[in-house]
Amino acid sequence: MINEKELKQEKDYLKAVLYILDKEIQKANTKIDDYSKDIKRDLKYTWDPDNQADIEYWAMNMMNVEVQSIVAINSTSKVRSYLRMIKSAYFARIDFESDGETLPIYIGIATLDDGTDFYVYDWRSPIASMFYDYEMGEASYTTPDGNVIKGKITLKRQYKIEGENIVQIFDTDMQVIDDVLKQMLSSKASDKMKNIVNTIQKEQNRVIRKNDVDILAVQGPAGSGKTSVAMHKIAYLLYAERAKINNSNILIISPNDIFSNYISNVLPEIGEDNVYQTTYMDFIKSHIDFKIKGTMNDLYETYYSENYSQKPHSLGFNSIMLKFGATYINLIENFINLKRNEILGIDDITSDGKVVIEKEYLEKLANELETSGISLYAQGKKLVEKIGLHVSIKLGAKNNGAIQKIKKALTANLDKIKVKTIFVDLYSDENRFINMIEDIYNTTGTSQTNRLSIKELHDIFVYTQSLLMKNTIPFEDVSGYLYMKDRIHGSANQTQIKYLVVDEAQDYTIMQYKVLANLFRNAKVTILGDLNQNITPFANYQNYDTIVNVLKENRQGVRTDMNYLTKTYRSTYEINMFAKHIIGDTNMYNQIDRHGDEVSIIKDLPDENRSKVFTDALELKKYYNTIAIITKTQAEANKLKAMLEGNKKSNNFKVVTGKDKVFSSDKIMIIPSYLAKGLEFDVALVYNANNNNYPAEHKKLLYVVCTRAMHKLNIYYKDELTKLIK
Repeated sequence: MINEKELKQEKDYLKAVLYILDKEIQKANTKIDDYSKDIKRDLKYTWDPDNQADIEYWAMNMMNVEVQSIVAINSTSKVRSYLRMIKSAYFARIDFESDGETLPIYIGIATLDDGTDFYVYDWRSPIASMFYDYEMGEASYTTPDGNVIKGKITLKRQYKIEGENIVQIFDTDMQVIDDVLKQMLSSKASDKMKNIVNTIQKEQNRVIRKNDVDILAVQGPAGSGKTSVAMHKIAYLLYAERAKINNSNILIISPNDIFSNYISNVLPEIGEDNVYQTTYMDFIKSHIDFKIKGTMNDLYETYYSENYSQKPHSLGFNSIMLKFGATYINLIENFINLKRNEILGIDDITSDGKVVIEKEYLEKLANELETSGISLYAQGKKLVEKIGLHVSIKLGAKNNGAIQKIKKALTANLDKIKVKTIFVDLYSDENRFINMIEDIYNTTGTSQTNRLSIKELHDIFVYTQSLLMKNTIPFEDVSGYLYMKDRIHGSANQTQIKYLVVDEAQDYTIMQYKVLANLFRNAKVTILGDLNQNITPFANYQNYDTIVNVLKENRQGVRTDMNYLTKTYRSTYEINMFAKHIIGDTNMYNQIDRHGDEVSIIKDLPDENRSKVFTDALELKKYYNTIAIITKTQAEANKLKAMLEGNKKSNNFKVVTGKDKVFSSDKIMIIPSYLAKGLEFDVALVYNANNNNYPAEHKKLLYVVCTRAMHKLNIYYKDELTKLIK
């Protein structure tokens, strides 16, 4: 507890900071106005038809306009940060004693200085890192030029500030962040993810500031703050690498549009412009020259509408099973090898009707090529040069015209390669298709359980062929097609992206990672996920090694690192223990000591036209902001909403679909399990958790839906409760 004298000093300091903020805002606005006038003047002069200035003067004038624009943009960004600081000037203070001098360090969302003194340090600055990494006592930080400054933290303080008022001061000789965190977590959720700059934990801070590797993998349980860490890492990169990158150089791959909307507020809250967020599918659409049938949500719907352990499966299920697995990668590789001679144009080479180089010799030359990591097209270009050399030796220098003609013909053959045609050809011969897959099954030792029958393979072949004939490709084939495209022609490297962030990393297949590795082969990559939340069929990773190895394929000198978040913060102790029992490991992670209601398990009404979940949701909405009724599938969500038809309370509920773009807390959401990934709610009401809906094979899905709840979790079931809970 601070005394009156200290409290007055703190109030005076806040007053001084707000005064400096006001001055700096005025100064920045004046600068913006001045530069705006200069830009308008210079542009008017530059484009004035009566202006006879020479080209050099014109170019110099345009350069001035560009410089002025950059300064104006930077000043505008600074004003935005300062305006946020007016609402809450800073959130923490540490006193750092070094070399006999004690420096008070106030920490906020941005740096505030007047050119001489620092009043507030940006939370991303090296000196501010001590607040997150150390308790009272010995501490150190590393300066940008690599010097380690050692000393001692003699005071650690945290504030809740609203404008001119210090609402609360936490002052302790222990790590104060946990106290603030508990307070924050006890509050109600909103429809936007909030920043965590004032509650970042030590293990989270380590991930955020880790920037000395090319591929960073982060494993963390549900509620450990993985997405928040990802967003704050981006903010840190924009601060630490500001001379090299801007927001257009960073890309986030999100699981769906609702999730993207949910996290869209984090970066603006801490003074940074948003970066481009997209789903895997939305990003790669431009690389597909087919119409696409279906979506990822359709695949989830198909897969989770059926019981994994029961055969026969539907055509849709079997198509997913084949095309999401390693068998399909092997099929595409084998088919490319089968077509290699045709693609490379390996045949007898003739000149004036005479064979100058035989096909067998060309095959030998082709086999001698260094083919690792390069496309067939690139191999073909190498082969053309090699052939040209051998032909010139055979024909002699006097036949240079003939040699060039041969090289031109071979190059023209390469340029005519159409990956689309080759992919369609994969589905032109059913016997070949089935025999190749059966050969792969036998070669790889695939168990009978994981093999598809000839009848099932026939159905997949006919289904896919019929779509391809209509210039349409099934969604589950998209990644395979792009993989083939890269292997044959090479991918368009997305060089403008220098940092790629993949959230919910456990839910992407190896084929999808191969595509991402090809598209972003020069970018630094951070993947964040939880292996216990893997809900994508046939992407069952035991660890992240397989993913990391794919991402670093064909890249030299790649530095990798694996980081673990070991503590969860979202849910109460009771909800966490319940969720751990579902997975079968009560020691799988630590949790913050925040208690709440026990999980309620409720036998639902037997009448199909009613459900207790509705009345409970309406009652709970009186006390909480965000309520989600989580169904297993979209079909189940739609059916549940249909029960409310004619009910005057039906407008209080909204069914969330894959087409929704906005996360909203206005209504009680009825949301399928796979769309709830990454989201959190005050209350989660899990609908119909019976043994048929949640068999043992779907324990990870049940774990996901249960861990969406922050404060309260109700489980509803009809017939027999799932054995995952008993």
